[in-house]
Amino acid sequence: MIHRFVNHMQTQGWRAETGSNLPLPRWITSRYPSLPDLWLQFIGEVRELFSPDETTWFLCAGDYDTRPDHAWRWNEWEELSLINAEGDEDWTSGIRAFWDSHLPIVLSVRDGYAYYAISMADGSVVYGSEPEFEECRQVAVSFEAFLKDIMDGNGIA
Repeated sequence: MIHRFVNHMQTQGWRAETGSNLPLPRWITSRYPSLPDLWLQFIGEVRELFSPDETTWFLCAGDYDTRPDHAWRWNEWEELSLINAEGDEDWTSGIRAFWDSHLPIVLSVRDGYAYYAISMADGSVVYGSEPEFEECRQVAVSFEAFLKDIMDGNGIA
């Protein structure tokens, strides 16, 4: 499935690099203990996958490290929300709780800041965007369904 998906994305002009990948940092698997097997396989095989205009990208294992040389951090939208909530403990707590249960897997800056994330509650994939990142909607019942939807022409924001 993953190879078919990557091939499909390449036919759409997306740039991809596959092969041996870095392991996910332990703190990611600790914070998000219910990661879907197919997503873990994807992370293990795909090193880079980004749109032709480089405004939308799948987060890969190397993106989840915390090196300062990355243009965008994997949790950039969480950090922006926390900056906005500075000084409001209830709001900050709600933001942290949301992101503790939603792992970002795709980031986009194409039409404003947006993301796709895996919900730890049920493995579904959700979509959210600025200005209220934590207000999201389900777009697929699973990571597998998300990939299939994209291959079926339902695109990615």
